[in-house]
Amino acid sequence: VLILVSVSCSSSCCMQCRKECSDRHGFSVARPMWSESDSMSRYAVTTVESTTWNQLHITKEAAFEVDLSSSAFISNFTIVYQGTWPRRHTRSHIYVHINTYTEREIEKFRVAVNVPPGTRVSFTLTYEELLSRRLGRYELSLGLRPGQPVQNISLDVSISERTGISYIRALPLQTSRLTTSAMSMLQNKESQNIWFLSIQQQKNISPRGLNADFVIQYDVEFKDPMGDIQVDDGYFVHYFAPRGLPVVPKDVIFVIDISGSMIGTKIKQTKAAMTTILSDLREGDYFNLITFSDKVYTWKKGRTVRATLQNVRDKYCNKLIFFLLTPGTNINAALLSAAQLLNPSSHSSSSSGHAPSSHRVPMIIFLTDGEATTGETEPDVILRNAQNALGLASLFGLAFGDDADFPMLRRLALENRGVARMVYEDNDAAVQLKGFFDEVASPLLSDIQLSYLDDQVYDITRSLFPNYFQGSELVVTGRLKPGVQDLKVMLTANNSKQKVKVENELPLAKAVINGTEPSLGCAQALDGIPSFVHRLWAYFTIKELLLAKINTSDVFTQRLLVDKATNLSLKYNFVTPVTSLVVIKPEPTISSSVLATTSKTSTSTVAGSTNVMNQTSHTAPKISSTSATGNKKSMLLNVMVVFVSSFPFFSIHQMYPHPSGFRGKVIQFILFSFYFFGLDTVCVH
Repeated sequence: VLILVSVSCSSSCCMQCRKECSDRHGFSVARPMWSESDSMSRYAVTTVESTTWNQLHITKEAAFEVDLSSSAFISNFTIVYQGTWPRRHTRSHIYVHINTYTEREIEKFRVAVNVPPGTRVSFTLTYEELLSRRLGRYELSLGLRPGQPVQNISLDVSISERTGISYIRALPLQTSRLTTSAMSMLQNKESQNIWFLSIQQQKNISPRGLNADFVIQYDVEFKDPMGDIQVDDGYFVHYFAPRGLPVVPKDVIFVIDISGSMIGTKIKQTKAAMTTILSDLREGDYFNLITFSDKVYTWKKGRTVRATLQNVRDKYCNKLIFFLLTPGTNINAALLSAAQLLNPSSHSSSSSGHAPSSHRVPMIIFLTDGEATTGETEPDVILRNAQNALGLASLFGLAFGDDADFPMLRRLALENRGVARMVYEDNDAAVQLKGFFDEVASPLLSDIQLSYLDDQVYDITRSLFPNYFQGSELVVTGRLKPGVQDLKVMLTANNSKQKVKVENELPLAKAVINGTEPSLGCAQALDGIPSFVHRLWAYFTIKELLLAKINTSDVFTQRLLVDKATNLSLKYNFVTPVTSLVVIKPEPTISSSVLATTSKTSTSTVAGSTNVMNQTSHTAPKISSTSATGNKKSMLLNVMVVFVSSFPFFSIHQMYPHPSGFRGKVIQFILFSFYFFGLDTVCVH
């Protein structure tokens, strides 16, 4: 099934509108913004392009800003200048400033350049990501923020799924990132054309024009309970998301920080969320509530209780969250108290309560807005104590606000079969809390092992998962040995009643995307995603290597993991936490083979166009006809993904923002070396 969504905005801009735009911003936009996103089997490749023309008689700054998911990897960034460029002694005009910062799981990529009079500059950014399934849907979000009222916007989205698309919907433009409990939608399985506002209407809304997210949500059909396996060029991806399984009851302990820093809005929002969460517990679930500051208070001592209407509405249970105590935060004691409730070997149950059952999934929802300040405060000791005490319980950490120790919570969750998530301080914090609980509220399987028999695969990513929740998806990627036609898969897991073991032989669906054959059974191929299974394997492997680095304290192991992640990042042109970007102005007669070489100071790989370019001393070079501006004088700034091998534990983006430190001075020296040898550079993470 192939879904094409075309979104465009177009208006005939009169000369007066152009003049107003030029007077206000210093630019007239020839082709303001174009975005294309191709998603094949959840793997999305998005390209954003924007062009700006400086019509004034003075140098002006042009900015290019793109919002992308925090899970995405940038794979290409290109700047093209069209027009006459200053001589070498005025090179400072072309220095580029690039930075990224995070807002609500969104990375903001921003580049600003000084553009001489009469010069046109084009920016092109490409990033790749695997769309994750949450609450029964995949979500693709594209930011529409050109920075000023624009003459036209073009947005093309193609979604291809081999097994079929069960539904797809385009949400109304999201002008706020606040989470809402209900969203209106347009639902259609066919192509859609959506028209945006005219320039005058954009001006009436805001001087900066359109500022919104275009969001598409969809889900896929799954007919085989063992999942769907797709193969390309010796690599495979296995999507596992069985439907229709009964929900497994759970033993859930809510551990809530009620220290002084939670006073006010935070505690009110937490109370509102907990009221809804407790009322949504199923009759077969068991629960308990722990609150802590410098001391720990447990609602029902030594046991979990059934989620009956009487227990859920218990007055003391509901009032416990409002018992604001001293400012201290004793995280270690709170975790050990929760572990005692879930570990039957450490505490016997009373006659009126219940010990955790082997057929219920044990989990802890741990919320805090700070760091450990009372009792045991050493993070490594807290982590070790928790891991020893929790056993098979899954811990889900929620960091409420910027002051929470999210790095420790993330490691705590990773080491104890869970995940960590940020809860942002805003009006929708209660909805964020409820939304996260909804993701883990319905476990369907636990202790899932996907095994590939007869030694048919190698270099596979994680295949052992603690839980499979309703509405989610498990993904395994790896490499196939030559000659494999059918993959033998064995599933072992625990359901609501027993341990299950299933073996099946799955046919391998070849992903053909060369444009001559249907792609995954679809009507047409998606040209933007060549060898997507291959790149998906690299993407997933890098992600897991970086998580493994967080999850270990052994320095030697960390170094090995970083080296592996770095090598893969460089090979596939991914910008990751262990690599950085360098924008390079090509010198005269430079060729694509030169751009791909390795220097003494860094290992580098060009991400983007590697066309042969020629350059004179006063005008910008021509680029080949494969570019949109191939027949015009232009200068192409390519992107290199680099890693400084002298500092294997620190990427450039970690060092560069601190020029006063030793590492910052090293980076300044490296950048000066680039400049001295005739290259204009800039780092980005």
